[in-house]
Amino acid sequence: MDTDTLFRAVFIGLALGMIAIRIYYQAMVKIEREHTVTRHGGPRLILGGVAAIVTLVFGIEYMFSPGSFGWAYAVRYPDSLRWAGVVLLTGGEVLLALSHHHLGKNFNSLVRVREGHTLAESGPYRWIRHPIYTAYFVNYIGGGLLSANLVLTLVPALFYGAMIALRVGDEEQTMIETFGERYVSYMRRTGRFLPKFGVPSPSDTGPEV
Repeated sequence: MDTDTLFRAVFIGLALGMIAIRIYYQAMVKIEREHTVTRHGGPRLILGGVAAIVTLVFGIEYMFSPGSFGWAYAVRYPDSLRWAGVVLLTGGEVLLALSHHHLGKNFNSLVRVREGHTLAESGPYRWIRHPIYTAYFVNYIGGGLLSANLVLTLVPALFYGAMIALRVGDEEQTMIETFGERYVSYMRRTGRFLPKFGVPSPSDTGPEV
């Protein structure tokens, strides 16, 4: 098996894994409209939709007809960069699965608060407030590097990053309105997308009262 075929096989396997993770955890979430309050609409998800569509189109091209969009492969990626993509994409998928697992039924694509909504503080949420955003951003970059495709490397990450930038403030404000000082305290000891260093964890500071 030549190197390009190996990279493509790894890409297909990891892509299927990410799809499986999303479908599995999405299926576990049952939205009861009468017990759910939408705090902010979803127009900003259009940016995320563009990222997903570009990934789908160029990802399928790479998997089943590599080189059809020749201009997207104008820059030759060294194998070391492509292996870095494998590491990023694998790590992103692990983070995505762990984040969904610990978030549980609180997950929603829109900024919504459901009856019985709880604040996730375990797993990745012990250190990062938005690990699912981090996971997808890392996955977009990793998939682009692995495929050696300029479009997949740049476009999805740019659009997804723009969506996050426009959305995360509203999401955190909603959480403050819902959980009050508990979430404010949680914000102090966690990073938005990456862990804070030198900040005590809840187990170090003792239970909040």
